[in-house]
Amino acid sequence: MQFLSVAAFGLAALLALAFGARYVFTQEFMPYHATVLGKPWAALEPRLQFIILGMLKVAGGGLLGYGVALLWLLLPLHRGEAWAAWAALTVSLVVVVPILYVVVWLRRIEPTAKTPIAPCLVVLALALAGGAASIVRW
Repeated sequence: MQFLSVAAFGLAALLALAFGARYVFTQEFMPYHATVLGKPWAALEPRLQFIILGMLKVAGGGLLGYGVALLWLLLPLHRGEAWAAWAALTVSLVVVVPILYVVVWLRRIEPTAKTPIAPCLVVLALALAGGAASIVRW
């Protein structure tokens, strides 16, 4: 069970780091943002573009922080320390649930927008599986 926990949280961390890097290094909003807004990036005023890029970089930084935190927690998880499972699960819920809420909310506003619901659900499922695998052990 310990291996399953470390593997699940490790995969969640890698996914968070990938998405975080994508948002930090982007030069314009995501295609689903354009769909929800009904305008391409080029149609936005430059100052609005600047604000949106700033928010995307903050969101990406949060995902990078979450991914790094999970990676650090893999060490005590591997040693079987119960607090680390609770910490990883708590951090995961605090980060992923609001993101999931927003991407579902955006899809409700514009059903054709390809918001990243599936990746959010995958990370959430990995975190829940990792937490369960660690906690059931005790």
